[in-house]
Amino acid sequence: IPLLLFTGDPCRAQQAASKVEASLDKTGGVAVGRMAILHVDLLAPGYFFGAPAFDLPRIPGTLILPPVGSPAVGSREIDGIPYTTQRHELYLFPRKEGDLAVPPFEIRFSIKRSPLDKDEIAQSVKTAPIPFKAILPPGVPAGASLVSSTDLAVEETWKPVPGAKGKPGDAFVRSLRWTASDVPGMAFPPLDPGHIQGLGIYPGDPMVSDTSDRGTFHGERVDTVTYVVKSGGHFVIPALKVTWWDPEAKEMKHVDFQERVFDVPVPPVPPEKFTAKVKRLVRQYGVAIAATMAGSTALGFALYFSRHALARFGRRLLPRHLGPLNPRG
Repeated sequence: IPLLLFTGDPCRAQQAASKVEASLDKTGGVAVGRMAILHVDLLAPGYFFGAPAFDLPRIPGTLILPPVGSPAVGSREIDGIPYTTQRHELYLFPRKEGDLAVPPFEIRFSIKRSPLDKDEIAQSVKTAPIPFKAILPPGVPAGASLVSSTDLAVEETWKPVPGAKGKPGDAFVRSLRWTASDVPGMAFPPLDPGHIQGLGIYPGDPMVSDTSDRGTFHGERVDTVTYVVKSGGHFVIPALKVTWWDPEAKEMKHVDFQERVFDVPVPPVPPEKFTAKVKRLVRQYGVAIAATMAGSTALGFALYFSRHALARFGRRLLPRHLGPLNPRG
């Protein structure tokens, strides 16, 4: 940390509190899909110790990103009190139009009144609310969500490329990579893989990276989806169209990625093994056989216990020898 020499009143500096100032670099409104820089100036009556922590608020319809990189360091004197300053650049990215605002948020950091002090002093400051207006570019339908950039690039890759034919178990990895200046990686729309009968679809975690250097910002996002063939059939992975607004050309631009069509033969049913066939027949006819056996057993018991009655009934059916109708005298 550089040592800065001040000529102000040291007694007043010992009693002074830290300050914060925040402002947007866009005064006439922020275009939807375009990034704006939120300048946050921290003023310490002494020397900063360590990095500040930003308790960023949630803004409906707007992304707010923490500062990237190191702040610009300087000095300022206010009412005869010397301050060390840090300028941090935060980034706003509105996704919808309307009258919006950055609500107050807290910033916590530590300072030392003198460079040789042993103990640091905890500080906490809060910004004032910052209203702003998000504006849609002309010709864009109201309520639209869009990305705006003059150098946006998007590319699709397949490993391997789905061919005319495939087989169950084949896997195809699809990647979609977005890059642009002044667009955070989180602002790019995610890849929607949809649902396709017969294909296992497994999205990966997106890879998002942002780089910043003194007012220049570059964002990148890579989405991956793995398609796994689970059965035979005719498959169509639909075409993909991505759009964005070019503020320099003042028009919507788009890139179309072709659909992928391939067929997978339905595998033949393997011949049934003898043991499997026996088990299947047992399952199929076992109930009927068991019912027949149970009925036969029940019939046998019934016949056994009714044997005496059956015998008496049978004797009645035997022929009888009757005496002669006209016996001789």
